[in-house]
Amino acid sequence: MPADSDDLPLRFAFPGLLHDVMQQHFDQDARNAKLSNKFKVYYRLRPYIPIAVRQLLQRSRGQGMEVASDWYLPSKFLTDWQAALAAQLASSPDQQVLHPWPDGASLAVCLTHDVETQVGVGLVPRLAALEEEYGFRSAWNFIPHKYRIDPGLLRDLRQRGHEIGVHGYNHDGRLFLTRSTFAWRAKRINAAIERFGSTGFRAPMVHRNLRWLQSLNVQYDASCFDVDPFQAMPGGVGSVWPFIAGRFVELPYTLPQDHTLLIALGEQTPRIWVEKLKLLAKLSGMAMLVTHPDYLDVQSRLNVYRQLLEHLQQLSDTWCTLPQPIAEWWRERDQSQIDAQESVEGPACDRGRVCRLDELFHAFRSGPLGATNTG
Repeated sequence: MPADSDDLPLRFAFPGLLHDVMQQHFDQDARNAKLSNKFKVYYRLRPYIPIAVRQLLQRSRGQGMEVASDWYLPSKFLTDWQAALAAQLASSPDQQVLHPWPDGASLAVCLTHDVETQVGVGLVPRLAALEEEYGFRSAWNFIPHKYRIDPGLLRDLRQRGHEIGVHGYNHDGRLFLTRSTFAWRAKRINAAIERFGSTGFRAPMVHRNLRWLQSLNVQYDASCFDVDPFQAMPGGVGSVWPFIAGRFVELPYTLPQDHTLLIALGEQTPRIWVEKLKLLAKLSGMAMLVTHPDYLDVQSRLNVYRQLLEHLQQLSDTWCTLPQPIAEWWRERDQSQIDAQESVEGPACDRGRVCRLDELFHAFRSGPLGATNTG
């Protein structure tokens, strides 16, 4: 069964009506996060389909889907958010909140990679070197029971400042097939989490059931997204900030995946990534990106990723970091409050700051529907 707020403790980024909107959109996504019969058949056959053929299928499906031109924006969430924000400010015009990010940053940027094949493992060093050229480090999510993983590679990535996560069990699309299947695999996933020294997890194909995932020994999960109509379980939680989901911090990705843009839709520039970053900056959100060395395997796609890194390098007031520090910060923020002197009280007191709600979202409120005016 899907996980929803009836039995999973959830705490979102902001209080009041804003919290209600985030909870409603999470609940809707949790209820709808199911595989169609067609996809159930596909995942049974997927191990026998060459990756080149899978890419052709992705391209055919992506280009055949009817979606809005701004499909990468969580438009329904933004409409509901704008209405709730207006109502909340009408009743509490001077309301203060904790800023989402520490140390004066206005936007968080986090690069992550899901490594799907043995070929992809071999491409990791090249992609890591490219990121380091621009001053970035990223999180690498490896599949523990699909291909050979050299402990030396994991050790080298860590020594260079990168992070290691676990990406499912064997990436066959059947992790959540039944509760017993998940329970059996969860024990082995937890063993891999310990073996890799990881603190985070992402489910393959971003299939998701946050209630079942509570059995994993992680500080964060990254299996949700704000909006993505192209996934096998489409939808999204709407929210562009982390949130507390039971035992862990949930980190939704908010920038479209590379296989969607570069393969399914055939994009040849980082245009959509850049446009989405404008929205995320207006919302002081989290820009989390999922890419795959398996798909950044030709120079043309790698060049698009390089252009994105060049753009990110030029952004100001940005916290470029890894998932684990974001999760650690979010727990500190969650455990803190605003005291009578309008200062931060609690674990976030040294790095956090208090801001007025209307000022935090001024850029979002300033245009028609605020957020969708990203041009």
